[in-house]
Amino acid sequence: GEMKCRKDRVFKNWQHARHLEITNQEFIYNTSGIKGRSYAKQDTTKYFKEAFKEFDLFPDQVEDRLGVMLLKHDEEGAYTQIHRDPAPVGYVHARANVMLKKPPVGGDAIINGKVFVLEENDLWLIFPNIEDHGSTAIEGGERLIYSFGALINEKKL
Repeated sequence: GEMKCRKDRVFKNWQHARHLEITNQEFIYNTSGIKGRSYAKQDTTKYFKEAFKEFDLFPDQVEDRLGVMLLKHDEEGAYTQIHRDPAPVGYVHARANVMLKKPPVGGDAIINGKVFVLEENDLWLIFPNIEDHGSTAIEGGERLIYSFGALINEKKL
């Protein structure tokens, strides 16, 4: 079922979006078979607490598989298929994502079948292990997302 958040899923024009530090631009191509998708792990957790705090979440643990990363779609028609991601037993995987760069068309988030229209500097929340999520295909530009990953003990939610 859908995670009930105490606040809206999307926090418009997040104040810290412009100050995010990109520490690594070595992009690794995603092996999903969808063209134009890559990611680069970041070695910083600056603004991690602030991002989750906007949704009244206070995780103490960074998600250990991908952690904080940059996600890039840079080929015409690139998208993220609807999927779920793993989390250790007893934990919920939470991601606070920031739209750093938005293409003229597409790149919006899809969560449990609903499209969330996003703008540059918007911050949004997903629970990747318990929600079906993906994105709409991009056209005419690229999509760049800064993604904070956390693990939250199920008992705390």
